[in-house]
Amino acid sequence: MDAVIEIRKAKLSDIPAISRLEVESSNTPWSAKALTYDVTQNEKAYVIVADKAGDKVGYADAWIFAGEAQINNIAVLDEYRGQGIGDALLTHLLEFCKERTCRIVTLEVRKSNEPAISMYKKHGFEIVGTRREYYRDNKEDALLMNKEINAIEVEVDVEDNHIGSSPEDYNIEIEII
Repeated sequence: MDAVIEIRKAKLSDIPAISRLEVESSNTPWSAKALTYDVTQNEKAYVIVADKAGDKVGYADAWIFAGEAQINNIAVLDEYRGQGIGDALLTHLLEFCKERTCRIVTLEVRKSNEPAISMYKKHGFEIVGTRREYYRDNKEDALLMNKEINAIEVEVDVEDNHIGSSPEDYNIEIEII
């Protein structure tokens, strides 16, 4: 029987495993120093790990600021890909962002990373642009993807609105839903 995957907030003792994940899954891995900063000091960072029977099999890192979230990385060990771990990490991040009342979540993904692009689209992300030659290692383009969450709907009711009126004649009622 397979062990359950636990998604939890990363701690300092997870840094060696997260660094290994970075090296194994990225051509341009983040340094252990940068990861340590996000886990222990960066108040804007939220770093989580996927733990399977004590083994760190995936992780995700996001920065949350000014009502927005930037997903910096989601990585899963090769032998665990295709088992829904990346999906679980992303779902957890999105729930955390909703709880923090983020309005939008953004990320960049390699144009060639079709499995990741498919996963992001499944979660409602849309391609909104391209960052040309974004990746240092091979100058590959990145797709910029966004997902709106906790959107603020504004309903405007304008009464007595007719041409020729002065601004004082307008009665505008705004209701935030």
